[in-house]
Amino acid sequence: MNLRDYLQKTDQQKIALGHFNVSTIEVFNSIIKISAKLDLPVIIGVSQGEANFFGIENISQLVKFYQQKNIKIFLNADHFRDLEMVKQAALNNFDSILFDAGELDLNNNIKKTQEAVKIIKEINEEILIEGELGYLGTGSIIRDEIPMGAVIEESQMIKPQEAQKFVKDTGVDLIGPAVGNIHGIVKGYRENLNFQRIKELKEATLKYLVLHGASSIEDEKILKAIDSGINIIHINTDLRIAWRKNLEKSFKEMPQEIAPYKLLEKSQLEIEKILENKIKLFAKI
Repeated sequence: MNLRDYLQKTDQQKIALGHFNVSTIEVFNSIIKISAKLDLPVIIGVSQGEANFFGIENISQLVKFYQQKNIKIFLNADHFRDLEMVKQAALNNFDSILFDAGELDLNNNIKKTQEAVKIIKEINEEILIEGELGYLGTGSIIRDEIPMGAVIEESQMIKPQEAQKFVKDTGVDLIGPAVGNIHGIVKGYRENLNFQRIKELKEATLKYLVLHGASSIEDEKILKAIDSGINIIHINTDLRIAWRKNLEKSFKEMPQEIAPYKLLEKSQLEIEKILENKIKLFAKI
């Protein structure tokens, strides 16, 4: 089964696929281990920065290696904005590519997304393409305040007929709407997801919907979002926090240790726990 097949199952079963970003091998290994343990599909994402750090060809070859071993993993170019990097992701046979022009007004978003779709489809028509609708802030980070311009009020959110136009004019397979979600974690703030708008967008576009910035969102809201029409859920900040906190613990507990794999063991174990809990939650098991 390919990614499109699994997405069809999410619609049929009212479940969602987990999308987890990587930039280091221990996070990648954790995803492989938990996906194999649960025998459930997982999407691995790399932002432009993560792709440059990891190596876009390296991550592609790693994913292909495990796909050939029947591990249910797929590779997504996450929030790519540079068209040359979009081209490189397509040439390296990513399963999906998110081209993000969500900070632009609708017409300019459509124009830029059309450019990306043209590049991708000329290389490989089988790659799924996602477009972004609304600004969510950038970066999987801990924030002191809501990023300026982030779409959190209903009046700012994309309207169903606008989303319908975007889908028709661009030909994307998935959309990532701003529906009260924010990238990263804002201290003292809880996302107020607009479940009605999620339902309206699903009905208007009949496309797969992606929830970005889900690290700080409570489980009950996640489940309600899935029931409202969300098919993919992005988690990154939670993994980064676990990686850093547990690495700091290792440094304190083993001040003389210099073997990286020993220092990273706590981080990897905690990341595995997060992954297993999230994947089970999204699959409702």
